Amino acid sequence: MSTQRQEGLSFATLRAAEAVVETKSLTGAALKLGISQPAISMHLGRLERAIGTSLIKKVGNKIIVKEEISKLIRQMLDLERRLKTVGYEKNLSKLKVGVCTYCAPLLLERTKAMGKMKDNLTWRIADSRRLEEMYEQGELDALFRALYPSEIAPDLSTEFTMRWVGDKQLLDFMKTDGHGIPVVLPSRTSPLGAVAREWLRQHEVRYDVVSVVDDIMTALRLVSSSVALSPIPSYVLDNPTHNLNGCRQILPGQLETRYGMFFDERRFHLRAAMDIFEVLKDELEAMPVGMNMSPANLAHQ
Repeated sequence: MSTQRQEGLSFATLRAAEAVVETKSLTGAALKLGISQPAISMHLGRLERAIGTSLIKKVGNKIIVKEEISKLIRQMLDLERRLKTVGYEKNLSKLKVGVCTYCAPLLLERTKAMGKMKDNLTWRIADSRRLEEMYEQGELDALFRALYPSEIAPDLSTEFTMRWVGDKQLLDFMKTDGHGIPVVLPSRTSPLGAVAREWLRQHEVRYDVVSVVDDIMTALRLVSSSVALSPIPSYVLDNPTHNLNGCRQILPGQLETRYGMFFDERRFHLRAAMDIFEVLKDELEAMPVGMNMSPANLAHQ
């Protein structure tokens, strides 16, 4: 009496099936995975023999995917990805994380919340453009930076607000003198600089740029010295260690900005990236306490 050996399912077969589900095409799945179409057909045959039913059915030139089977495949692959994280921390080597200068001095104060993970990280601080270059050249394993207005956000992204903060006398000066209100802005080519200038344009605010800076500490010093107003992240206003000398929000409204976490999946596992991202995001989402917001008459161009 002969017995037929039951064929097992490999993750390679499941990934091939997932590619067919996503592309609804054997050719598309082959291109997505970089293998031949006959190989895709072979994996589908293995899957169908193992589960006793087909994944797809053809109606003319169209491929229709059976949703109940595709859902099961996604669940199994999700389990595989989760299993890969088991014991990850034990094998974690020193990883380089870039943080942009407009949040690094404040956010890195909270790295103690990362526990033992912080011992496996080294931080690189630079402006957003330099961070992008370092990441593309492989000098960083991950980076946390502001996003450009039209940039597609990565999977790990968060929104936060910035408010126009300065000495109230600056607004009074603008009203009486007739000149544009003095502002300190990030560089025009940076994400935050682009967002700030677009906000001023849309609100028809007349302004004069007195300084271009790409780090938050310099911007804070200029604001607290009553030199100019600047878009300041809300989390700064809630931090008692930073003395703004009575400066407050003097233009109504706020800038809606975004930050994103980019990481190299070959070096940086999703679980580790998420742990770091959550710590940084929590600080960005901190809201200011007891802030007075009074209406102001904006000068129009």
